[in-house]
Amino acid sequence: MSAAPRLLYQELSCPLCLQLFDAPVTLECGHSFCRACLGRVGGEPAADGTVPCPSCQAPTRPQVLSTNQQLARLVEGLAQVPQGHCEEHLDPLSIYCEQDRVLVCGVCASLGSHRGHRLLPAAEAHARLKTQLPQQKLQLQEACTRKEKSVAVLEHQLVEAEETVQQFRGAVGEQLGKMRLFLDALEGSLNREAERVWSEAGVAIRRELAGLNSYLEQLRQMEKVLDEVADKPQTEFLMKYCLVTSRLQKVLAESPPPARLDIQLPVISDDFKFQVWKKMFRALMPALEELTFDPSSAHPSLVVSAGGRRVECMEQKAPPAGEDTRQFDKAVAVVAQQLLSGGEHYWEVEVGDKPRWALGVMAAEAPRRGRLHATPSQGLWLLGLRDGKVLEAHVEAKEPRALRAPERLPTRVGIYLSFGDGVLAFYDASDTDALTLLFAFHERLPGPVYPFFDVCWHDKGKNAQPLQLACPEEGEA
Repeated sequence: MSAAPRLLYQELSCPLCLQLFDAPVTLECGHSFCRACLGRVGGEPAADGTVPCPSCQAPTRPQVLSTNQQLARLVEGLAQVPQGHCEEHLDPLSIYCEQDRVLVCGVCASLGSHRGHRLLPAAEAHARLKTQLPQQKLQLQEACTRKEKSVAVLEHQLVEAEETVQQFRGAVGEQLGKMRLFLDALEGSLNREAERVWSEAGVAIRRELAGLNSYLEQLRQMEKVLDEVADKPQTEFLMKYCLVTSRLQKVLAESPPPARLDIQLPVISDDFKFQVWKKMFRALMPALEELTFDPSSAHPSLVVSAGGRRVECMEQKAPPAGEDTRQFDKAVAVVAQQLLSGGEHYWEVEVGDKPRWALGVMAAEAPRRGRLHATPSQGLWLLGLRDGKVLEAHVEAKEPRALRAPERLPTRVGIYLSFGDGVLAFYDASDTDALTLLFAFHERLPGPVYPFFDVCWHDKGKNAQPLQLACPEEGEA
């Protein structure tokens, strides 16, 4: 078969079934296929009714395609050539050209475009290539297996993507729902305050209005009397005039001062919105974790209250630590009984005016014996106060990082932990309506942690103040 007829045969063959076109259709992208082949591999239509082109993935609408009559006629003409014969010389296809990988006739092999190529008799080529068929099938099966794995991975990713989106929507709904509840409650509270102010103001204004109307009526009565006196005889005029003017001076002297009401309501300004945001930020924190100190972990100098929410350092000499490796023997510290291993957590610690302390979390596997190295690489993520004036973060460095001095030192510290986001944040929680960020670690914790509390040495009574855990219902410590 010469190059030109062979090229024509290739051009008139469907790239899917590798046979001459049967009812060919041409897509918008220019590629052509048998109508049946396109329907078989096109898959389920997308929402807009399109399927991807098998060759270039361009979208097309098979239902609106009509048969390409020109291609169909060409295929019909090519089909008239006897099967197994050269289209150009009409001789049997008896020679296999290894170079071009095609069957040709004897004329094409000896005199035509395949002259000088590597040629084999068709029977020998058939026997040789048939032995290669299993290898070709194996390669095809391996390719199918790889693609099936790719399909499985993509399908899994599709499920994961859907789950991620659903989780995101759920989180959005949950968080915005909390915001709406907070704003609805705040709106109700402000409206009730406005109603109270209006009620009180209304009573005061009506009282003032009644007094002014009564006084105004007196003035009108005096005016009426003056009009009546004007036409009286001399003696009666003088008698009544003196009486009326004397009364008038008294009434004028008793004139009530103008009313001045001071309506005390919040000003809806940018600052008001900022204050609302701060209150909402605190309200959206997870509920206070109900933590208790673990007495078995406490340094011998520490005394934990019966309720487990208060700890302080004794000034008298304490006995040495026991053999229990869960107990701190050098650091004057204690951990909570609760082990945190996932999700979000928030707790608050009352530090008062205690001049030295450190708070944070400790890896469950971190050692407690001996001198502690307060760095994240050693399983401690801490914020502390030194000498009653310097807040410092115990970052991965030779010395703790001193933080910018706040306007006031916190008397209560809030600690927020999110395992999912990799955040450990410390807040000044002294204001019941707002939280002020002091410092945050941004790293994913390697595993479960215990809330950690370094009470520090009592320093001959200078640092004897206790640490106290806040709870949702403040009560027995």
